Amino acid sequence: MRRFLTCALLLALAAAVPAGAAFREQSKLEAAYRRALGAWAAGQDEDALAQLQRLDQDGEVGRLERAKLAVGKAFGRRNPAALLAAAALEERAYLVYASRRPTMAAEARHTAAALVELHASLDRAPAARTADAAMLASLAGSAAAGSQQSAAEDLYNRVLALVPRQPAALLGLAAIHELHAQYAEAAELLAPLVVEHPDAREARLRLAVNELRLGRRERAETNLRKLAGDGVDWVRSLAAQELAKVLAARGDFAGAGATIDAAAAVLPCDPSLPVQAALVAERAGGATPLDLSTLGACGEAAESARARYTHAPSSELVPLRRDIAAGEREWRQALAGVLGVVAAQPRVSE
Repeated sequence: MRRFLTCALLLALAAAVPAGAAFREQSKLEAAYRRALGAWAAGQDEDALAQLQRLDQDGEVGRLERAKLAVGKAFGRRNPAALLAAAALEERAYLVYASRRPTMAAEARHTAAALVELHASLDRAPAARTADAAMLASLAGSAAAGSQQSAAEDLYNRVLALVPRQPAALLGLAAIHELHAQYAEAAELLAPLVVEHPDAREARLRLAVNELRLGRRERAETNLRKLAGDGVDWVRSLAAQELAKVLAARGDFAGAGATIDAAAAVLPCDPSLPVQAALVAERAGGATPLDLSTLGACGEAAESARARYTHAPSSELVPLRRDIAAGEREWRQALAGVLGVVAAQPRVSE
């Protein structure tokens, strides 16, 4: 009996040693994360990112995520807004890591999303739900821009679970469907977005392009005509080119040429438009020499509208990220209050 108790005690002690070491390691990670967040709350951005990078380099991924979420849960019980400040730091780190540290980038992205969703579970007010959706959509946009399409698709779907008609998520997810030749699915997402936000030019263009691919030429042409006759941006250029193709295909070369010329008049530095004009003239049987001399005063050639279309959409992310930047000061103040540090003071413009 004594031998049995001795063996049992030894086994218990042996099990307690790694458990105790794991606890100490977890506590160490949590303390380091709190220090990085403290620097972030105080406005010491570079220091916060440097501390977080050291932590992310040295920590084991699974254990690191658990430690960060443990800190987040403790903060969230005191002030849920502090979680959004922490998520903002993780997204900033994700952008830093994305090009050269894929494992660290994935951990930062997962942690940022987990912190936002923890906030969503604690604060269900409409304004909080809007902020949560914006943060996830911004993160998804960053993932899509980095060609992490699966991650972006997952995040956009999480956004739509929070706010079903969120414009950035509808546009971003539609572009991913389009990338995979799922044109009907893309159009299904874009149609309600265009109805609710008729000034969403990129969404309207993408809807028209997908409708062309689906053979819905009349509806596509209606949208293309509106876009090709208005605005001074890459959307007008590509809309004019697509509309010219539609018109030329049915023999209306005069209409096609006029469409390109009108766009070129307001976009003189777009090299695609004179090329398209020459092609239309050639198809009409009246080929003219291609003259690009007007581009001489335009400086370095900009990216073509067609190349721009292949990028992950960002037009709906721009206002959304402005809203995030406006809210971040309040979130950092909440984080500073939880940590007991002095919050960053707003910069005074000179």
